[in-house]
Amino acid sequence: MKKVSRHETRECLLQALYGRSVLGERFDLGVFLESYFDERYADLSKDAYFSEAFAGIVTREGELCSVVRKFAPKFEIQMMPVVNLLPVFIAAFEMLYLECDKVPEKVSIDEAIELTKKFSDENSRTLVNGVLNSLKNDREVFKTELAAAPEVRKFGIF
Repeated sequence: MKKVSRHETRECLLQALYGRSVLGERFDLGVFLESYFDERYADLSKDAYFSEAFAGIVTREGELCSVVRKFAPKFEIQMMPVVNLLPVFIAAFEMLYLECDKVPEKVSIDEAIELTKKFSDENSRTLVNGVLNSLKNDREVFKTELAAAPEVRKFGIF
């Protein structure tokens, strides 16, 4: 049986995060993976990248929202469709926090744009590309500002 590629894993991750955003804590990852994907995906919850990214994105929602607030200040996060935010969250998590693997920033950005092409619209690609390239260019400054922030506001996405 063919292994699930990292690209396919990211697509599944986006959909799982979307499900979590809709159902909140009632979301059952195991049921989701068994119900919506073929048997190759059944054990994806045991995959180090998938597990770390899913849990980390849910836990660090406020910090990931800060990426959008900093690099796209004209957009109100509460008004944005979640499906437009999730590619940014996935790539920003890879760039800022992922520990189980090292993903080149360009790959994270390109993959986020591909997710946007598949799950969102043309206008969102520009936003995703702009936010993530700005993060790439100012990552260390952003991390310093984030560490100095008194509290990071969550929006209740997850």
